[in-house]
Amino acid sequence: MHNHPSTPPPSARSRFLRAFLSLIAALGLVAGISAVPASAATPSTYFGLGDSVAAGTGGTDYTDQTCLRTLQAYSTQLNGTNAACFGALTSDVPAQVGTAVNPSLRRVTITVGANDVGAGNVAQVCLGPDAGACQSAIAASTADLQTLPGKLAPMIAAVRAKAPNAVITLTGYPLLFTVAGLPASQRLVAAQINAATAQLNLTIASTALQSGALYADVTWRFLGHGIGSADSWIHRPDEPDLTPGAAFHPNSKGYTYGYVPAVRPFVG
Repeated sequence: MHNHPSTPPPSARSRFLRAFLSLIAALGLVAGISAVPASAATPSTYFGLGDSVAAGTGGTDYTDQTCLRTLQAYSTQLNGTNAACFGALTSDVPAQVGTAVNPSLRRVTITVGANDVGAGNVAQVCLGPDAGACQSAIAASTADLQTLPGKLAPMIAAVRAKAPNAVITLTGYPLLFTVAGLPASQRLVAAQINAATAQLNLTIASTALQSGALYADVTWRFLGHGIGSADSWIHRPDEPDLTPGAAFHPNSKGYTYGYVPAVRPFVG
């Protein structure tokens, strides 16, 4: 599989990832200090919004076959209301709060953005045999990423209008692959996908903080637990008996040991 001319070489991607992780750690620390809650969350005061990752897709014990919600969703484990849905875009999130202003909401978390930039399509296409299709998918996702801040910012404003007393926290996504544990033939494309996820997370983090919301990083929690590791917290697409929608999503360990401790300081 050949590298695309616009794709940085592995050394550049490594430097980018190290710089990203350092920056995101700093952002997470600053946000975490200001996000210490005054009281424990309850289902009526904390809502988890967003896409399939927020819904807990890939966990076990599906409670909703339309939105693919599970009991392993981080909002459910943190004693909140899981209002997220598989396939949700940024434009879908405000409606998940409800139709009326809810002044009792004190904590809102949102995981969204991956569907807006076609991240799932990139992962599916790039693990296939067509290198050209992979590079095209990455290029399209990168182009969509440029418009994401213009979608995230009004989404945050719309949620704030419906939950005026809530602290709003956006989360990032885990890097899907532990590159060193993969076959040599897959390492380049896996590194490209990880780098694209890091760019997505940086866009979400910077837009959240610029919009007066907080950001919860999950990257550090998942390091060493991507596809290719001995203890993967991400579902491989070729796993036997894979539940609907679970490919490339966290498994139960990923939600319990990855997302829950990362989000807890913001809603605890």
